[in-house]
Amino acid sequence: MKLFLRSVQLLLIFVLISFIGITPASSAIESNLPSPYDCYRSYDNINARLEELTDLYPDLARLKTIGQSFEGRPIQVLQLGREVETNTRPRLVLVSGLQANALAPVELNLLFAEHLLESYGEVANANWLLDETEIHLILVANPDGRLIAEEQALNDEVPTWTKNRHVYECSNENGGVSLGLNFSYEWAAEITDPCAPNYPGPFEASEPETLAIEAYLGQILEQNTGMSLVIDLQNEGDWIITPFLYSRTADNQFENELYMLAKKLAYNSEAMPSQGMPNNRILTGTLTDFAFGELDAPSLRFNLGPAEAGDDVTHCWYFDDYLKADGLDALTRAAMLAAGPLNQAQGPEITFINIANNFFTTHITGQADDVTFYKPWLNPGDYSAVHHVAFSLDSPPWQQDATLTLVDWSQPVSGEPYKMDFEHTFNFGELTPGKHMVYFQAWDTDPFGEPGQAGMINAIEINAIDLNMPFLTFVPLLIR
Repeated sequence: MKLFLRSVQLLLIFVLISFIGITPASSAIESNLPSPYDCYRSYDNINARLEELTDLYPDLARLKTIGQSFEGRPIQVLQLGREVETNTRPRLVLVSGLQANALAPVELNLLFAEHLLESYGEVANANWLLDETEIHLILVANPDGRLIAEEQALNDEVPTWTKNRHVYECSNENGGVSLGLNFSYEWAAEITDPCAPNYPGPFEASEPETLAIEAYLGQILEQNTGMSLVIDLQNEGDWIITPFLYSRTADNQFENELYMLAKKLAYNSEAMPSQGMPNNRILTGTLTDFAFGELDAPSLRFNLGPAEAGDDVTHCWYFDDYLKADGLDALTRAAMLAAGPLNQAQGPEITFINIANNFFTTHITGQADDVTFYKPWLNPGDYSAVHHVAFSLDSPPWQQDATLTLVDWSQPVSGEPYKMDFEHTFNFGELTPGKHMVYFQAWDTDPFGEPGQAGMINAIEINAIDLNMPFLTFVPLLIR
């Protein structure tokens, strides 16, 4: 009986000291939009949910107004991450809703915010993303146009409205500017009819919505462009598209790196990577080209939803069955790559095979893989043997105080040198008691046999028990 009680006591201790104390606060999606758009929240419900998230997670979420629309509605940013006064943190920027009827991109952007916040305290990668990076979400970049698109849906029409409400010289009800074509970098007046659905405006950055976004991106990215990633979430077919969109022949010294990034984000999703707009199309004045060409920030355009799933406005069956899970995975990978998107997308990716805990150690087994996690798979010239696997404890690898330590054991997979198995044991006696974030990275091999590109970070959290804790003195009281 004494042995049984001691076993119960030890089990209770382990549960108590391993418990992570946060309860996700989820909210059921409430939409007043009719089928087939009833999975998308309305503009009013989105704004209410943003306010709710800042109340639920005051240390992790802040809502900022960066400007006003043509009709005076606020352009808002939901900023995620602990507020720290520094310009050295990686930054992911997601912009959705430039096109008024882009219902799926806006919903995915909001779901991503909810996913990260509700995972905090439970998922290691969510923890470090919110503790060590900044995520800026402009959800409804075109609020005036969004309300028109919603009104169309409520009238049982297909939401076709795409522009804002600045009518200029249009004499009918179709006046407005296509905000996605209004950014200042390589803007062109290819369409001069203000009533046309793709009217880019009378001049570059003519619209208050565009000006607000350009100014905000300049402010947050100016001092840290290399550790930033900007993604424009749009409609029109499953693609992840690299700049430049305004020209098929424009010189782009990072063309290959951006394409590798697109292939990394497209992995295990419906999307396909594309160098420039698919089907030889040209788009001028885009957010993607502005962020990359004007601000030097790595940037992509993420188009969601093929024609067979609702054409320009994705139906909910496709969003729920395909886009939602795949999109959340792609955006999470984007956040994890923001610390070095052009470099880390080319390095090996870490997966954990097993994490074994006992009272004295945590034992990790995993694999580094330099070829698999791309869509489509790489050509032989695009990957190499894995050179080594290392980790940093508590400090992310990009910080100056981070110390990288080789894992205890690693070995290339037989016949597949671009994969490497590894193991490491963390002994609690060598760690200060409490929780520790462990950031794992792997390096490929350069042509000279030296360490090459470091890949995407993957992290675990371990809880080092105080081995000197007199736990048997207080646990019986808990049991009684």
